[in-house]
Amino acid sequence: MSPADSENFTDEYLLYLLAHASAAASDAFHAEMQAEGISVTTWRILGSLYPNVRLNVGALARKSLMKQPTLTRTLDRLCKQGIVARHHSDDDRRGVLVDLTDKGRDMARDKIEKARAHETAILQDYSDADIADLKQRLRTLLARARQN
Repeated sequence: MSPADSENFTDEYLLYLLAHASAAASDAFHAEMQAEGISVTTWRILGSLYPNVRLNVGALARKSLMKQPTLTRTLDRLCKQGIVARHHSDDDRRGVLVDLTDKGRDMARDKIEKARAHETAILQDYSDADIADLKQRLRTLLARARQN
C-alpha cells in the first residue's frame, strides 16, 4: 500500500508506527511487572543497570527514557529499598554514579528472564536472522535520530 492509498496519515508514518509497536509490545510485559509490584520506571532502571553497569544519573535518565527529576525520585526510593547504590564519581566530585546492589541484581535477573521470554513470544514467527536484522536496523535508526 502506498502512503497515498492509506486510510490515514499514521498508517504509514514511521514515528507513529514505531511508537505504536513499542506500546503494543510493551503493554502486556509492563502489566506483568506491575502485578509483581515493579513500576515501569523501576523496570527500566533495573534493565539499564543489569548486570554490572554503573552509570551517571544523566546517562541513566537517557537510557531509561526518564526525565532526571523522575529518575532521582525513583532512585531515592530504590536506594532506601537496597536495590541500587549511589557512588561519588572519582572524575567529577559533583557526579553521582548508580549501580545495582546484590539485591537489585537478583531482582533484575528474574525480570530480565521474563523480559526475554516476552520478547521471544512476540518475535516467535521471525527467524533469528530477521530478529538480528530488525534490531540492527533499529539501532541504526536510533543513532541517526540522535544525530539530528
